[in-house]
Amino acid sequence: MVFDRTENEPDEWDPEEEYYDPDSDGLTIPQVSGDDGPGDLDDLSSAIESPEVEVNDADVPADLLQTFWALVLVLNAAVLAVSLGLLILLFEGYSTRVPALVVAGVVLFGFAVRRYRRFQADDPDAEPRPESDDGAETTSGSVAQEQSPNRDEPS
Repeated sequence: MVFDRTENEPDEWDPEEEYYDPDSDGLTIPQVSGDDGPGDLDDLSSAIESPEVEVNDADVPADLLQTFWALVLVLNAAVLAVSLGLLILLFEGYSTRVPALVVAGVVLFGFAVRRYRRFQADDPDAEPRPESDDGAETTSGSVAQEQSPNRDEPS
């Protein structure tokens, strides 16, 4: 065999050899003496001071704060409902709960989008959004593009 030891190889070093006690069945773990006993851990944690941070709710308008937390809760519920519905579909197969959970999640996503857009429309400090970046106008399903006269000419 390849893994057999020869007579010329030295024995492997056993790091636990010096802790072996022939009178007992296992290893003898030496006691470490020092100042770091269990009582000293309390002193260590009290010596470290945590920074104090002042949170002022006046930095954020009340309607923004309320809308933010409402959207957080609605989006969390939407993600939970959709993922739970898909997991039930994956592990248990089709049941009547699956479409109800997925539809509820999609409705909650729609509600969150609607509430966010309504807040953006009501916000007087919001910057107006440009119609589009490429100069295209959209009106009732038809697209009319504005092209510069220099676009067709080679440069």
